[in-house]
Amino acid sequence: MEFTGIKSPYKKCIVFLSLLLVSLCFTTNVSATRTESISVPHNKSRLIEIPGRAKKISVGNPAIADILILRSNKIYVLGKQFGTTNVIIWDSKDRLITVLDVEVTHDLNALKSKLYEFMPNEKISVYTSQNKLVLSGEVSSADKIATAVEIANTFTADGEIINLMAVGGSHQVMLEVTVAEVQRSLVREFDSKFVFARQSGNWTWGGANGGASVPSNVGILDPILDAAVSNPLNIDDNGLFASFLSSNTLFAAAFDIAKTNGLAKVLAEPTLTAISGEEAEFISGGEFPIPVPNDENITIEFKEFGVALKFLPTVMSADSINLALNIEVSEISNQNAVSITPGGTNSQFFVPSLSKRGAKTTIELGNGQTIGIAGLLNENITDVVDKLPGLGDLPIIGQLFRSQSFRKGETELVILVTPRLAKPVRKQDITLPTDNFVEPNDWEYYLLGRMSELKRNEPAENNYTQTSTSSNYSIAPKAGSEGRFGHQL
Repeated sequence: MEFTGIKSPYKKCIVFLSLLLVSLCFTTNVSATRTESISVPHNKSRLIEIPGRAKKISVGNPAIADILILRSNKIYVLGKQFGTTNVIIWDSKDRLITVLDVEVTHDLNALKSKLYEFMPNEKISVYTSQNKLVLSGEVSSADKIATAVEIANTFTADGEIINLMAVGGSHQVMLEVTVAEVQRSLVREFDSKFVFARQSGNWTWGGANGGASVPSNVGILDPILDAAVSNPLNIDDNGLFASFLSSNTLFAAAFDIAKTNGLAKVLAEPTLTAISGEEAEFISGGEFPIPVPNDENITIEFKEFGVALKFLPTVMSADSINLALNIEVSEISNQNAVSITPGGTNSQFFVPSLSKRGAKTTIELGNGQTIGIAGLLNENITDVVDKLPGLGDLPIIGQLFRSQSFRKGETELVILVTPRLAKPVRKQDITLPTDNFVEPNDWEYYLLGRMSELKRNEPAENNYTQTSTSSNYSIAPKAGSEGRFGHQL
């Protein structure tokens, strides 16, 4: 372009004005083609006002949204299918007016209204992501989560829901279990044994209670003594005995009389902590070997015994905890034990039995509540009489001709569980069972005869400061092996 007859300063001014006009036109065109994002609920419509008079419209995906021009500056948008698309609008001079990014979403306002109608006290946020619903927030219980998901399922055809909700509060459960058992037993035994033998001429006659052997040869004294010695009368523990011996007469009697009272107590209190929804297992005990013979040799297998606890907690709400429990307490017992002598060997194996108490169940409790999940009252009575017919039924004197045994056993068992929502504590706030254990030195042990014991220290002024090990200790009223015990948490 040439400007003839115009001075140079004027040429520069004209060029500057031309560039400024082109820049303004470019800026106006850019601002006119701005992009706007809109959302339309599924199967609902919106009326959108555009900055200009629309003449031509282009829809990226007509299956997602349907567009209709109502007026020159307003368009009608209908959400047909979940997803996103764009709409480009031109005016009558084929100039670009605007670009609309359209997202067809779920009807979030209607879903929020339903959630508030059924659960007004819960704070649940609702979002959409393509064709999926997103639920988030903290609710009071797991039942509320399930209810919110069920309501949201009614707003989506394929049921695709992203659940980001969680139960508020603590999610760690500490389970306290108490297994308490008391066994009482009473045994009364009266065992009468006697041997009477007399020789009269060629006859040797007599009687016995408890077993005797008849001599095969005929004599006066020796066969009678042989008959008595062949089955001696024994007293296992407590009893009375008497005997008489002459040239042709032998009488010996033994009365085994016993009364036994037994009392046994079993107390196990395991404590275990787990996070909600995760299984936890605890065992305190040991293993004992069991020989297993096979074709070639003998292998050893180990069987566990002790206190075993397995549970799966689920925090339903701040006041409700669901527990799946499996509790077992076992100990080695000599009752019903067996002895095994494998063939081809001279070895003998003694295999003990196990005494077990256990319970497996599912319960639901509040925080800090206690319930008994199992209990047992068992009473066994056994009365056995062994007597000589006729003579054993006589009063008083009939006791010589009878043996009797009376056994009575009573068992009381209860299993209690207490779940608690647990929170961490500071280490200095915990008193351990070993904190007050004092071991004697050589001088105290050998000369003074002192043993290891538990002592009680004076409480510190600051509750959060541990007492130094060099502090003065005072002996507790009931310290040592017979003192009180238990966890102090």
